[in-house]
Amino acid sequence: MTNTYNPAAKSAPIGVFDSGLGGLTVLRELLTLLPQEDFVYLADNANAPYGLNSPATVRHDTLNNVDFFMSHGVKMIVFACNTSSAIALDAAKERAGSVPVIGVIDDGIKAAMQASADLNDPAKIAVLATEATVNNGIFAKELPGVFIDNNLPEPLVMQQACQEFVQLVEDGNWDGPLAEEMAEHYLADMRDNKEPDIAILACTHFPFLENVIQKALPKTKLVDCSKVLAYEVKEILNSMGLQNEKKHKSDLSFYVTEASPGIAQNIERILEIELAGVYHADIKNAEGFER
Repeated sequence: MTNTYNPAAKSAPIGVFDSGLGGLTVLRELLTLLPQEDFVYLADNANAPYGLNSPATVRHDTLNNVDFFMSHGVKMIVFACNTSSAIALDAAKERAGSVPVIGVIDDGIKAAMQASADLNDPAKIAVLATEATVNNGIFAKELPGVFIDNNLPEPLVMQQACQEFVQLVEDGNWDGPLAEEMAEHYLADMRDNKEPDIAILACTHFPFLENVIQKALPKTKLVDCSKVLAYEVKEILNSMGLQNEKKHKSDLSFYVTEASPGIAQNIERILEIELAGVYHADIKNAEGFER
């Protein structure tokens, strides 16, 4: 595939990807911090949930999504998906060439470090994630070393797969009895045995469930990567001289790989905007994309 990226194209959009609506938590922060930038959002909902897919499948689908963004001439790709970031980030960077690709894992760890600053004892950190991210173990592998490298006590890391949280968010069930029941199902043992000081919401869907997660873990500080990631994007744009200098409001384009009833309404609800439309991206059948 031809690389359509032009480093001089400050007005090029930023691509933001997730397997569904979870990445809108990241896009929301990006719109707040970078209101002059344009964005292309892709939800690969035809292959969701990524958290239940094999590493090979996640890698394959992620690279197809990278190709989609390259065909749109983006100047940066943001992985608003912890599962893809854990499994396929290096492969995506290689595929994208000169286009910077940013994942969420490092920013989740940074957010946890910031949250632990006022603790006297080593932090007890829970990683709440999809099954694939938990099985990959990247947070459990990376957290202790990063804390030690930053002169912080080595934390105690525990992981909990909360896979059904993803579907709750996709269905718009962000609160209420069903969400509370699911949070209690996943988190009651953790709360009763060794309630963590900090919980990383290590899936971009999970911040939508912050209220019910907090109810299940009342003494735990919840952190997510969205704000930290948005600042990282801004810093990279500044360092590369790629800030969009236009004056008008962000142009937003939304694509899904499978038509889904109510998805436009949920996007409008999350971002508090009115949509012109949500477009279908037939990635697997597009010429030049990996099959």
